[in-house]
Amino acid sequence: MQATPSKINLSRVDIGVGRPLVFLHGFPLSRDTWRKQIHIFRSSYRVIAPDLRGFGGSATLPGPTTMRQYATDVRALLEQAVTGPVMLVGHSMGGYVALALLRQFPGMLRGLVLVSTRAGADTADGAMARRVMAEKVNAEGIQVVLDAIAPKMLAAGNSNPQLAEEVRRLMATSKPEGVIGALLGMAGRPDATEGLARIMVPTLIITGADDALMPPEESEALHKKIRGSQLRIIPHAGHLVALEQPEEFNRVLQEWLSREDSGWPRQPRSEKD
Repeated sequence: MQATPSKINLSRVDIGVGRPLVFLHGFPLSRDTWRKQIHIFRSSYRVIAPDLRGFGGSATLPGPTTMRQYATDVRALLEQAVTGPVMLVGHSMGGYVALALLRQFPGMLRGLVLVSTRAGADTADGAMARRVMAEKVNAEGIQVVLDAIAPKMLAAGNSNPQLAEEVRRLMATSKPEGVIGALLGMAGRPDATEGLARIMVPTLIITGADDALMPPEESEALHKKIRGSQLRIIPHAGHLVALEQPEEFNRVLQEWLSREDSGWPRQPRSEKD
């Protein structure tokens, strides 16, 4: 599968002063997913949160968008912003992109936070289901994605109708071409499991205890493979853990960042550590 080659200027938030902290959203969402993090962390970090191509305010082109292409887009954005190495937080599909960025451009990261994501490729059935959904979006619009995924974004026990409506609103801003490109790109993405053992930057893994889309077992598998990583499972949270339990998510992230920042500048761990 070929990546969509043309450069896309990503719409983004770039606010605050300090060490760069970058947030990558999941599928099919936008940077607004991180609004409860942007508000808090802008006081002590330079917070950058882009809309990936085809989502939010960012344009796209027809065809599949590979994780490699998303990563290339983010690299271009960070180079343009002259950030130097960043702390990178990736949720779900944003985690796939974060791993691709680390694989392609390892010098751009000084720390990694993987949220409700995994390293493995889709199963054959899973990839086929994404391609079928892409066809449905092409024929019927993005409502088919909202109906299929929105009910699974929050914990099953969540009884907040306003939050459920906010999730649908966030998803509804996605462009059909962007949704199709992402579905096809995720269906064809390579297995990144082998590279986990080679991750040398400090890594935090966060997941919701009640995540139905990406069960905590996926995060536990990442934790076992990434040497020196830390795992935090947040209770009463589903797939959108940062939106559903923002206070606890922010506390966990801030504590980890504070520990890592206390040793900055630091070099990535060596193979011998």
